[in-house]
Amino acid sequence: MIMKHLFFLILLVASLSLNAQITKNNWLVGGSAAFSYTENDNEINSRNFRLSLSPNIGYFFWDKLAFGLRPNYFFNRGRSDSGRSKSERIMLAPFARYYLLEAERKINVFVETAYNINIDLLSNRGSPESFEIKGGLAIFLNSSVALETSLSYNNSNSKNQFVGSHSLLLGFGLQIHLEKL
Repeated sequence: MIMKHLFFLILLVASLSLNAQITKNNWLVGGSAAFSYTENDNEINSRNFRLSLSPNIGYFFWDKLAFGLRPNYFFNRGRSDSGRSKSERIMLAPFARYYLLEAERKINVFVETAYNINIDLLSNRGSPESFEIKGGLAIFLNSSVALETSLSYNNSNSKNQFVGSHSLLLGFGLQIHLEKL
């Protein structure tokens, strides 16, 4: 009986016309988790797992366009014929996010770009930086809460080394769109 009522309540909420808070003077608060796994079986056999945790806060200066800041935690673990590796980084990223469809849409498409700057002062790995491009879908459960799925391309390098990496990460997130009081 309870499941029947819950189902109809969810159906009612989902069928209502939504007006998402992706308009000027609103806040964006949330976060995401992304991961990738790669395996190479060429001259050097290797496996690599990468995890990214990213809370964020942003502000819509114009309709559908938000600018903000997010701290990022990156964890990498790899194994190859030459041994094992593990690394962690804490970075800070200014970002810009743009929603492509009208604010009234229940499902919206977004694109985002960010530039990650190393803030892990205990690290002596040089000054790693990375550039990120992300695209995905935001599924609005109501006018304020959206579940997200995304695909990110991350290009990172270090100023003190001739080392860089390119990663594709699959991400899932939750965003809360707050109306300005």
